[in-house]
Amino acid sequence: MKRLAVALVAVMALSLGLTACSMANGSSGGKPTLLLWVDTPRVPQATMYQKLMAGKETIKIEVIAQADAQTKIALHNRTKSGWPDVIFGAAADTAQFLDPSNGYAADLTNLVSKKVFDGFGQGNSDCKFDGKYYCLKNDLANTVLWYNTKIFKDLNLTVPKTMQEFADTAMKLKGTGYSAGAIGDQNYYASFVQSSECPLAAVPTKNTVRIAPDDPKCTRVAQLVQPLLDAGVVDKRSSFDAGFIADVAKKDKVAMTIGPSWFGDFVIKPTDSWGVPAGEIAAAPMPAWGTGSDNKSGAYGGGVFTVSAHSKYPQAAADAAVWLTTSDAMATATTTPTFPAYGPANKLWEKRISTDPYYASNPYPAMAAGANNISQVDRPVRFAFVAQIGAVLQADINGGKSLKTALDDYATSLQKLAPSSGYKVLTK
Repeated sequence: MKRLAVALVAVMALSLGLTACSMANGSSGGKPTLLLWVDTPRVPQATMYQKLMAGKETIKIEVIAQADAQTKIALHNRTKSGWPDVIFGAAADTAQFLDPSNGYAADLTNLVSKKVFDGFGQGNSDCKFDGKYYCLKNDLANTVLWYNTKIFKDLNLTVPKTMQEFADTAMKLKGTGYSAGAIGDQNYYASFVQSSECPLAAVPTKNTVRIAPDDPKCTRVAQLVQPLLDAGVVDKRSSFDAGFIADVAKKDKVAMTIGPSWFGDFVIKPTDSWGVPAGEIAAAPMPAWGTGSDNKSGAYGGGVFTVSAHSKYPQAAADAAVWLTTSDAMATATTTPTFPAYGPANKLWEKRISTDPYYASNPYPAMAAGANNISQVDRPVRFAFVAQIGAVLQADINGGKSLKTALDDYATSLQKLAPSSGYKVLTK
């Protein structure tokens, strides 16, 4: 509590300035009342802001699952009331929210200062559509290589720097009982398909989407990973699958896995998840598919705050989104769970993760190496791109289909969905 109080005092001057701006620019008089919709991990951030603005703004907080965002906003669009002033979700949601048929997302270009936008660097690129900003990125979830230093030492393994080295190292695990991770969930797309820059939601021009699973940067993924699956050194189950956790992870048998920056704190460390003992886990930069521009990371997650175009207090709502993504208090709080997208906040957050005694070495350099190097080939689109990963790609992998077939099936499902959202589809 003492730490929280100090953090709140530290940002009071900034908040007073934001509130004054809100009062001057809100479309309604009186004390602003804002409704924030956030997921569970973001509740502490929202609560801090609620306490900070007590007496100046009334901040109401409702918790929703990200997967429910589209359905809930559609409901309020039908009733034409009850929209949240700010919502936490995925950039893909914002792509749908800004469509005229939806109309939820507000253009933030003139509500947020250029200095703030500049502070994100490339970190806010998912929020830029047709030259305007419609959201603010909360966190980055770029992929890195998580590896077990104890197992690597015992087996005399070298940390891989390229994807081919990753495959070669994984093959050395055959017959040892150790694993190179599980691919039967969205992590297969993020860590392998997206990092390879396979075009499954590329947008070469407005309202045109390229979904081309036969592109060489798609086919090389299955060619690399299928032999690992066949050899049993990667698992077709999900990293979150109870069976995989019981059979492999809980037994401390994961020698390495590619996964997002939050995997360490939220998958590998917790005792109710993998529960890997302290002092064993380290992070290395994302293995590269190639050199130069062919060296990208993927991203599994990374949420955004979107402001409502229906808000009675648009400036106050925008200011709330700015605080939630950029404030020093948010960045230094022990409850801030993931890698902040805003550059200055990220540097403050580094101090916590870099001194965490759980890790065998500081994981921050590996995280930072890929943070502004996330593949931008696939863009947020107006159709259910992410939902289809679970419904088709993951289901095929879990069901034992080949990785090539799984990706082809996934691409076909997207090619069928895209036209209904107003896209012309390119398949080559």
